[in-house]
Amino acid sequence: MTNISNSPWVENFHITSLLVNPLGRLGLYGLLNLLQETAWIHAEKMGFGLLDMEKQGLFWVLTRQSLQMKTWPRFGENIQIQTWLRAPEGAFVAREFAILNQSGEEIGLCSTSWLALDRQSKKILPADNLRPWDQIAHARSTGINPEKIPVTGTYEKIAKYRVRNSDLDINQHVNNTKYAQWILDAIPYDLHKSLKLNTYSVNFLAETHLGDEVEVHRNCSSPDVQLASHGASAYKGLRVGDEKVLFTAVLGWEKRK
Repeated sequence: MTNISNSPWVENFHITSLLVNPLGRLGLYGLLNLLQETAWIHAEKMGFGLLDMEKQGLFWVLTRQSLQMKTWPRFGENIQIQTWLRAPEGAFVAREFAILNQSGEEIGLCSTSWLALDRQSKKILPADNLRPWDQIAHARSTGINPEKIPVTGTYEKIAKYRVRNSDLDINQHVNNTKYAQWILDAIPYDLHKSLKLNTYSVNFLAETHLGDEVEVHRNCSSPDVQLASHGASAYKGLRVGDEKVLFTAVLGWEKRK
């Protein structure tokens, strides 16, 4: 472990053309990648990184994530992402984030929930014994509690994807950010132009691998986003081969002004 500190870790990013969506703003997919990058760097500095965990025969699994955004940065602007760890609750370790604009105003908050698993047995390990949490846990809470997203009601298929090489992460699983991209790609472009995303919550329920066919389904009870001024739409990802639910997600939105 190269560093032990309970202070938030800070990364600064410039919003380049590689990060913006067609509306000229940092979008959900781009932001999730920046959050992932910030967490990755912090984990490496704290001795929680991929190689450190491999040496111990362990690996991290992201189980839930919830994001709340007030505004989305524009192309050319700068943002700061702060991240910190909270003391574990049972087997779960919470990593939280704050997103600040170039004026230092807090424009977003995010909370994620993680489990440590044994590489061989895939058994969940007690988080209390992993690290000296009294030395590295930060007291601040975002107040966001990533909750279980139920799969209830009637769903309709809106898209189908096959997992490609570019969807995989270093662990040979589909990168968690890709699920958000699949949902966004399944939403008609006209709606992206008329809606502003405020919240995103996701539960990761099963691993997805190269060659898998995945269907994205939308909950039919979700409000008609073309007519309502605001609301939330629920989604699930289904593997075609065994009909296993891979993820559930809820997007909260409002009409653009």
